[in-house]
Amino acid sequence: MARRRFFATRVQGDRASIEGAGAQHLASVLRVEPGQEYELAWEGAVYLARIERASSGAVAFAILERLAAPAPVPQLEAGVAIFKFHRYEWMLEKATELGLTRLWPLVTRRTDAQLATAATARCRRWQQIAAQAAEQSRRAELPEVAPPLALRSFLSLPATGNRWLLQESEAASTVLAPGTPCRLLIGPEGGWTPEEAAEAATAGFTPVSLGSRILRCETAVLAALVLAAR
Repeated sequence: MARRRFFATRVQGDRASIEGAGAQHLASVLRVEPGQEYELAWEGAVYLARIERASSGAVAFAILERLAAPAPVPQLEAGVAIFKFHRYEWMLEKATELGLTRLWPLVTRRTDAQLATAATARCRRWQQIAAQAAEQSRRAELPEVAPPLALRSFLSLPATGNRWLLQESEAASTVLAPGTPCRLLIGPEGGWTPEEAAEAATAGFTPVSLGSRILRCETAVLAALVLAAR
């Protein structure tokens, strides 16, 4: 059985620690004890470490060895229009497992106004969901979940690699270039307005389609990530 992996709060020399909510989970829920060994991820590196002290405020580790570095993966970024929170959070969890490296929750013209207003208060929860999914899937790096952002502000951000706009359009390409860094633009429920699609095209996003079926937003995100990452 694979050893459990957690993200360290800090690593210094041959010592490491997990603090805050992570420590509380380890000490109070998992009830870890001194002498137990786990893997710790820190800035893309992975270490084998032994617990020295454990409390709900901090868990201290002695680093035993640095493990083989995981194979590099392409940067998979996505701006995803905000939709119903329980579905959005499920999408975030599964997208993290599939390799998403950065998420921008987006406010668009068709985003529900109440959801847009409440989204900022959800940001910390979304970061925790991403961290837990990254640990569960044994990733070596934490995905970034940015604060909610207006579409126009998102389109002005610098980007490297391919930029793809998921769009239900006969003119859209059906090909995603796999294995290369990319930034996806997905949602909202009800689709993009013509003005938003034009603004995305001006910002360098190429329209792509996932086929003739109408997919729910969360399904489209996961399908696009699988195609982009293969």
